[in-house]
Amino acid sequence: MNEQKNILLVEDDRVAYQTILETLEFYGYKCHGADTLAKAKVLIKKVPFDLILADYLLPDGTCIDLLEEVRQFRFDIPFVVVTAMEDMEIIHEALEKGATDFLNKPFNLRNLPAIIERNLERNRLEKKKNSPQKAIVLLKTIKALIAALEAKDPYTSGHSLRVARHARLMAIAMELSDDEQFTLELAAILHDIGKIGMPDSILNKASHLHELEYKIAKEHPVVGSNIVGKIDELKEVAAIIRHHHERYDGTGYPDGLEGDVIPKLARILAIVDAYESIVSTRVYRKSKSPEEALEEIARSAGTQFDPELVKIFISVMHSELATKKPKLRIEDYTDISG
Repeated sequence: MNEQKNILLVEDDRVAYQTILETLEFYGYKCHGADTLAKAKVLIKKVPFDLILADYLLPDGTCIDLLEEVRQFRFDIPFVVVTAMEDMEIIHEALEKGATDFLNKPFNLRNLPAIIERNLERNRLEKKKNSPQKAIVLLKTIKALIAALEAKDPYTSGHSLRVARHARLMAIAMELSDDEQFTLELAAILHDIGKIGMPDSILNKASHLHELEYKIAKEHPVVGSNIVGKIDELKEVAAIIRHHHERYDGTGYPDGLEGDVIPKLARILAIVDAYESIVSTRVYRKSKSPEEALEEIARSAGTQFDPELVKIFISVMHSELATKKPKLRIEDYTDISG
């Protein structure tokens, strides 16, 4: 194994937990443990796990509760259910909620690495399917979504495209893979699509929002993610949209994810979206200069934004690359503004 994988083991039986833990560590995995749902739900928002291995029956519920919560913000993470009960209803329920595999007790510990690796490999192959070529068939849908949002909020058209171009600069600087670049562009273009469901009185309000209005406004990442996530090929894009208002210190929304648990592409989108908003005139405030915007982004490094990504962004914006208008990869397939 070239890269050590993070495994979350959720098991309340201390003997079973210790035995499985020692086995996983022997085979080179980095294992974190929890003996209750409550502890596991805290961990999944703080540690970027590669796979979850969870006993079905736990002191404060079943692992299905954990599976449902994980699937709200990690659509792709392999989730293996461990159970001593041969109950088809349990299996069907777990599959419907997004479980990727099952392990029946008692099991041979030597089989654990094979089970883990087949789930990780299946996950890798699934991600590979979402290539630019696959997305071509979705462009009519994407254009329709953009048109619907522009009709409601004309400002969003220019904003989303500018965010996408800044995201493209980051993608080039970071040498992201072709698939990652394309996914980031789509997420940038569609990141505000959830505002379709926002009342005009909130969307176009020039003064500060009241508490209830702000609560409604904060729902747009979830609404947008739900809209886009109905298209199978855009599930990864949907996850990025959902998390572009998370904060690096864990105080963001909607899920309160922390640090590297926030998807990398969502952390990039958070920075470029904030920058573009600062340098643009909004209904509720005037624009600031690019230098003022970069200073504001720098002050929020480590709290709102990933500090390493902030360094890259500032470097990019001070480079010759920022003087160019990079062509979006999606423009190879369609005129998204037409």
